[in-house]
Amino acid sequence: MQMQHRSFSMSFDHFRLLNLSFSVNEGFKEKEPVPINTQISLANKYDKRKKVLLIRLKASLTTGKVPFFFEIESEGRFVFKENPDDNTIKNFSVINCPAIMFPYVRETIADMTRRAGFQPLHLAPINFVALSKKRKDEIE
Repeated sequence: MQMQHRSFSMSFDHFRLLNLSFSVNEGFKEKEPVPINTQISLANKYDKRKKVLLIRLKASLTTGKVPFFFEIESEGRFVFKENPDDNTIKNFSVINCPAIMFPYVRETIADMTRRAGFQPLHLAPINFVALSKKRKDEIE
């Protein structure tokens, strides 16, 4: 997938799973649907020499009165034709790249829950622009 942004181009080189865990909450007895509040976290590393941006996206549900728990950690590799400025790297790290990766994470969680005998859990889409702004506001 090629993306054009200003004077440089970026390609999405690969997506891979780094960690995947799932467990059934044997103590869960509810018959009604329960809200699922998945936690999302991001980390990044940019190598200027190789012009490679690695993004780690982690989605987890590890507590609560829910039918199952999971944690998925993934990595996306993005390659730039030319080195972008630091602000562009920051924006791509928290908005563009996670938005490209998130459908892969959603698909993995839906398949994992289905294979465990539950209705597939389709995580709600995430507005990474709004999430970035919210996190920035919390820091300030």
